[in-house]
Amino acid sequence: MKRAKICLLVAALVMAGVGLSRADEGADPAILKNEIVLKSGPGAYMEVRHIVLKGTNEEIGKALADIAREQYNTNLVKYAEPIYARARHDYMKLNYPIMFERMKGVARSYGLSLDETDYDTSGLYYWMTAPKCSGIFIPAAAAENGHNFYASNRDYYLASMSEVLGGKRKPGEEDFSSRVFVVEMYPDKGYSSLGVGVIDLLSINIDAINSKGLSVAVLEDDTYGVERTEKDLSRLSGLYIYQIVRLIVDTCATVDEAKEAILNNKIPMAILPAHFLVMDSTGRSFIYERSAKNFGDLFVDSAEGKPVPITNHSIHDYPALDKFPAAAKDDYDTFNRYGRLDKYVRDHRGKYSMDDAGHAMSLVYGRVEEASESGYHNLPLRTLYTALVDIDERAMRVRFYLKDGERDPKTGFPELIFSEPLEFKLKPE
Repeated sequence: MKRAKICLLVAALVMAGVGLSRADEGADPAILKNEIVLKSGPGAYMEVRHIVLKGTNEEIGKALADIAREQYNTNLVKYAEPIYARARHDYMKLNYPIMFERMKGVARSYGLSLDETDYDTSGLYYWMTAPKCSGIFIPAAAAENGHNFYASNRDYYLASMSEVLGGKRKPGEEDFSSRVFVVEMYPDKGYSSLGVGVIDLLSINIDAINSKGLSVAVLEDDTYGVERTEKDLSRLSGLYIYQIVRLIVDTCATVDEAKEAILNNKIPMAILPAHFLVMDSTGRSFIYERSAKNFGDLFVDSAEGKPVPITNHSIHDYPALDKFPAAAKDDYDTFNRYGRLDKYVRDHRGKYSMDDAGHAMSLVYGRVEEASESGYHNLPLRTLYTALVDIDERAMRVRFYLKDGERDPKTGFPELIFSEPLEFKLKPE
């Protein structure tokens, strides 16, 4: 994926946002917790915010919008014409009423009437990009502890938006990747959920699990190609690829229900191309992708009881190593990373512990100064966090990137220094 192509998308999204006056209604009762659990600063790259919300979906929407405005300086995207707003509202009412209620809350926070506004209240974007990533799912049949669990790395550049767009960092400009949030939601309608998110406080969780033990991990799909994605959010309809993930987490208990939700919705590939792995508490899983040829839905069902690696290329188009293109020189290339995970699985003896899954992720850390699939100037790429998600326990253990350590004299790669694990767990219903 070329940064030159990202430029047009990011610039359009940033320019589309318009600041609005916030409706002052005092402290928000839906916010049970809104704390910085990891502070950025010397020797600590990232800020991590933990948000816990409980209430109606409208109250939750308003609470997230209040946090977005006050802590992230978030603006809303304006639709190109009012007809797009009306059509989106009608779609949400029919297909995703939980989100429609949250949109009402966002409108309240911004002092808007949802019936009259032509601003999109289904997103609270604070920066635009798609993290690179790797992951592996271990079904209970292959696990030492008899639990279903997965591990994931989330990787991106240590750079500001200006630098990613090819310019120089502006005074005071933060890195794209330096602010991550962990959000727990306990709504009156829909399933409770726990997720790690970026980009959009309302809709985008890239690692998530709900109270029924359904989990979703979202990864960039470089095979699809950014040139095929919807560039103009002001004309979006339906649920874009990241929002369908949010719907699945809110409303689905099994992989079959998730498939039905996908097939019953219009899903434009917007922001940046992605595919995702859906896992449930029975040990079943599938990978969902969009066809780059005809834009159709593709389900790749996982082999029963077997580990499932995934990186940043289409599993449908490249189902086996002998289908891969010629090896790239770049250590971070998606096919190289997948190959290392595949080898780890083939060489492994016995069942897997959660520590084994964490070790697998260490084999594919992002720690290069330039990823070959991305760009026209050098920017360091690092693993921003590594998550271990116990699906049966509805719990996550996450280590966040702090800084580089010493470089290996043989490879030239830096040691990655992470925080102590931060633990998050859904409360029982």
